[in-house]
Amino acid sequence: MSENNIIEEFKSTEPQKKQKDVLTGHTYDGIKEYDNPLPGWWLYLFYITIAWSVVYMFYYHFTNLGPSSADEYVMEIQKANESKAGMGIATTAFNFDDVKITNDPAALNEAKDIFVKNCVSCHAQGGAGAIGPNLTDDYWIHGGSPANIAKVIYQGVPEKGMISWKNIISNEQIVKLVSYIKSLRGTNPPNAKAPQGNLEAEN
Repeated sequence: MSENNIIEEFKSTEPQKKQKDVLTGHTYDGIKEYDNPLPGWWLYLFYITIAWSVVYMFYYHFTNLGPSSADEYVMEIQKANESKAGMGIATTAFNFDDVKITNDPAALNEAKDIFVKNCVSCHAQGGAGAIGPNLTDDYWIHGGSPANIAKVIYQGVPEKGMISWKNIISNEQIVKLVSYIKSLRGTNPPNAKAPQGNLEAEN
């Protein structure tokens, strides 16, 4: 069979050797049933599928050549963590007890930019408070220690509409943001929101 004939048979919806319609002799409610061979293109695809399934099963299930589903999962997690690390997104657990306040101007300026970009919509300019609480007084709903503030930023408070930022900014940026928030204490911005939560005197 020439190459052109093979291509034509593959493209055809009719079997190449079909001479005429063949009836099985079965009749159901006056409906007759044909017993004709399948189209050539369909048979070729079917045979290829069978061959591929044999190769696939041998490669992945009977040898150590192909990675298992568990191996592929681990590789995908590693790729995701590498991608997050490249974007500066936190990929490790946060130790809230290790949060230390910094007065470094560069760190505070970076944190201010993060605050203006992400936090002003709820806490207003200068932390005066809007939907979210005032961040400049000594009253705190979830605690005013550096560890508590970091925990709120990292984990969020879904029932209050506060999202978790752990997959948006890095752990290092969260620590800087805590330092910036603590630096807002006593700044008395205009139109500050009334105190909320419990009074916590600063040491």
